[in-house]
Amino acid sequence: MAVAFAVRVVSFSRYLHLEHLGLDVDAALGAELFSQIVAPTMAERTIFYVSVALVPIGVALMVLAWRRRSVAGR
Repeated sequence: MAVAFAVRVVSFSRYLHLEHLGLDVDAALGAELFSQIVAPTMAERTIFYVSVALVPIGVALMVLAWRRRSVAGR
């Protein structure tokens, strides 16, 4: 969840940086240009998908630890 939030914040900060530069962009190209610049990079996508993949692994390890703890407590 935190990684998804961080990726969105980075994209939004790039957008705000471009807005504050005040560059005059053709209206026909403006939306497309901004969407390409603010889109998450390959590195950001990779970090996001790796973190999403680690969530089920973490949950599985947590369940295994919980089961071991309950068996050891008997």
